[in-house]
Amino acid sequence: MPVKAHQYLWVNPFRREHPQAVVHKLWRDTALLRGISPGDSRELVTHTHPRHYQPGEALFREGETGVAAALVVSGQLSVQSRGQTLVRLDIGDFVGETALLEDTPRSATVVAETPVTVSLLVRYQLEEFVQFRPRVGARIMTNLARLLAARLRMGNQAEPSS
Repeated sequence: MPVKAHQYLWVNPFRREHPQAVVHKLWRDTALLRGISPGDSRELVTHTHPRHYQPGEALFREGETGVAAALVVSGQLSVQSRGQTLVRLDIGDFVGETALLEDTPRSATVVAETPVTVSLLVRYQLEEFVQFRPRVGARIMTNLARLLAARLRMGNQAEPSS
């Protein structure tokens, strides 16, 4: 028993999890990568891009064509439409998934509320990944369809009744 009590003496207090491992874990925990193996998800995450934003900076603007989805790695974002804040996003949340499917105008503006780091997944990189790993790609696309359907249902329920 004394060994366990003093085990903390042998732990390196300066060891931290590698930043890429943190990003990988956050992406793995999203609905987009549900059911994807750690190796396949790690491979996809190596193609993401970190970006940093200061409070008040817009990641995406309503009406602009979307080309990437963003995962919050640190900080907080707000999603706004027509001058109203719709939702606040924290670490592990992601936004902009429709841009992974097609070139359409963004339906909302996303603004950094605090200093923010995001991990961007760009559509053409997802398409390239899917081309070389079709089975995994089919699973990701199924997950994406389920996610979009769930958000559509939630949006419909939030609409005021006529």
